Amino acid sequence: MKKIIILSVLLFIPNKTWANVCGSDFQTFNPTTNGLDFVTVHSSKTLSPCILNLGFFLNYSKNSVTYNKTYTDGFGNQYNSGDKPQDSLWGADLSLGFGLTDKWDVGFNIPGVLKQEISNTISNLSYKSEGVTEIKINTKYQFLTDTKGGAAVVLSLNQSLIRNNPFSGIDSQPTLNIELVRDWAFQENWGGAINLGYRFRNPGRRIENIPFEPLGNQWIYSLATSYYSNPLNAKLIFEIFGSSFTDSSNEASAKKLDSLEWLLGVKKDLNHNVALHLGGGTQLASAIGSPESRLYLGFNWAFGPFCEKKQEIKNEQRETPLEIVKKELPKPLELNANILFDTDSAKLRSTDIPEVNEYFDLIDKSKISLIKIKGHTDSIGSEDYNLKLSQRRAESVKEYLLIRYPELNQKQIEPIGLGESEPIESNSNYQGRQKNRRVEFEIILKP
Repeated sequence: MKKIIILSVLLFIPNKTWANVCGSDFQTFNPTTNGLDFVTVHSSKTLSPCILNLGFFLNYSKNSVTYNKTYTDGFGNQYNSGDKPQDSLWGADLSLGFGLTDKWDVGFNIPGVLKQEISNTISNLSYKSEGVTEIKINTKYQFLTDTKGGAAVVLSLNQSLIRNNPFSGIDSQPTLNIELVRDWAFQENWGGAINLGYRFRNPGRRIENIPFEPLGNQWIYSLATSYYSNPLNAKLIFEIFGSSFTDSSNEASAKKLDSLEWLLGVKKDLNHNVALHLGGGTQLASAIGSPESRLYLGFNWAFGPFCEKKQEIKNEQRETPLEIVKKELPKPLELNANILFDTDSAKLRSTDIPEVNEYFDLIDKSKISLIKIKGHTDSIGSEDYNLKLSQRRAESVKEYLLIRYPELNQKQIEPIGLGESEPIESNSNYQGRQKNRRVEFEIILKP
């Protein structure tokens, strides 16, 4: 816990990380800022409007730094570096994501170094001090949705804060990343995604007497697949991610520049808002920044919306209630249960149901044969508990309607609790679960 508190302070205070003469800015483990669906791989989904996601990840890697094949001493004598060093590194990422519209979100990420241990600092890359390594901002726009999934474009900009960094050079400029995202829903609870992109680096001048050249542009790519278990409220995630340089070479490095890595992890929903991540992976190719082994632990805490709009009852023609009944009823009403009830409660908050009043005020109650009130929940909690909770909530709404509209009677209203059995979105993330917690109204007129 002490380390987490210290790290949080380090990340919020932009303390630049010092490196030795061979410092590196490579960050191959990059959790997404919106916390949706996967770990480092983007899906096409964006955060819903005014939803905020806070993410925090710790990762521990073994043998990730590169090292020189040879080194030169102070007298100009050149030596073979010998065996590769043994190193370990504690890193962390603190991030924020925020939904702007139904198809557009933004994010901010600060990665940092907590601690590094290394057996030989003469001829390899290592950090000289702890602190922030980069500042990153990103935005995603979903431009396609269909029955199988969707597509999006992701733009991100990151600025290295590592000093004496030969791979970015002196006075380097921000790096621009452009990625195309395509995702699919294969079967119930199965999903997958592919990310393809290009990284435009703006390196600075080469540092004198250093054997490494500032790096150039590269292709970036990744893919992921996942399975979500409703009974366990957990998702199993598998990812592969890598990069390929187009115009850079560093012969002095004993590790390749092109990287390829995989991870396997579990995302466990602890409650409606918080998801815990745990997993690990290893390199598929010996490359700069790709460790021989990696473990990670993190969480996403989502909440909101902060600016939820009142649902409008559509009545474009401004007809009288009787004229509406003669022609057709207003479209079936569906309300988010969060605005009607407190969490895990069936007590109706009457001050928060103007949409219910507005909807039923439009209808001639004498023409109503039956009102079906269907209560739904997400998958958090046991199936039996959710079924009973949804039934109690539907009955609370029935009681409210009977009090507000005395012309209605008990036989005209049927409360139905459906629990978690009919989701309209995936229960594997916060905003999907929020949409599944709902109350639906279906009205049947007399013949």
